[in-house]
Amino acid sequence: MNTQQLLCFVCVADRLNFTKAAEELFLSPPTVTHHIQTLEAELKTPLFIRNSKMVRLTDAGRGFYNDAKEILAKIEIAQKKMHDAAHTEVRLFHIGCTSSTELRYLKEPLRIMGQRHPGFSPVLHVQDYFSLKKMFEAEQVDVMLCTRNMIRKLPNCEFHPVAEAVLYAVLPQDSPLAEKPELHFADLQDQRILTLHPKMVPFEQSNRLRDWIIEHGLNHMDIHCESDRAGILLAECGYGVALFPEFYTVDLPDTMVRRPFEPSCTPLSFGIACHKQGKDDYTREFVASFPVPAR
Repeated sequence: MNTQQLLCFVCVADRLNFTKAAEELFLSPPTVTHHIQTLEAELKTPLFIRNSKMVRLTDAGRGFYNDAKEILAKIEIAQKKMHDAAHTEVRLFHIGCTSSTELRYLKEPLRIMGQRHPGFSPVLHVQDYFSLKKMFEAEQVDVMLCTRNMIRKLPNCEFHPVAEAVLYAVLPQDSPLAEKPELHFADLQDQRILTLHPKMVPFEQSNRLRDWIIEHGLNHMDIHCESDRAGILLAECGYGVALFPEFYTVDLPDTMVRRPFEPSCTPLSFGIACHKQGKDDYTREFVASFPVPAR
């Protein structure tokens, strides 16, 4: 079975006339007849009843008609895709981040790039910080979402801030602590703390918040969470108070609330990192499509 046989069959079925079908396909009537007979032999069933006065489809022919049309339509779509791909410059663009929650920052830039460049093809990598760092150093990702601290020691790297993220305490709304507008170190002195594993958000080089979390963990059964969703679930189930950067606390369950934690502490600078050298136009345009954070 081939495309020419299917075209001949569909055209004859539409016209119920071999001569008219041959004219439409720019073939001779014997050629059309040959293709139909070959197709019938392959299918082991007659598709038309024909004599000197009329042509009509058999029951098998009527059943095969829709299948033949669908096959031809799929072939046409596949040919169009191949044609478009051959005439479009395809650019695989690799983007890394440490959490699926961060993907929301990509929505508008990806929409813009897709509209401007048909060949722009994003590939998303959700990895822990250490794996992502290795991929970035090996130039296996073009850009990555991260905190400024994450790329502090990376050579040939530039950082473009997207948001300033303060730290929030996430806890059940029926907790007595939820009545306070903000929380401080003293409020959580006797609470178990749930934090993201350092492979997700590495500690700042030196600050009092990091020192307090380390000291608190020496005296309590604090938990390092493998993901933001896991930490929020544990907090919801009463295992402690989650301390997460702001962008991990946007979509909380109805039973949970968030409160600023030590608002005076320096916020995390969150943004997009790329290589200083070797940036192509796609990378420059992608980075420029992110909104500039308000001061």
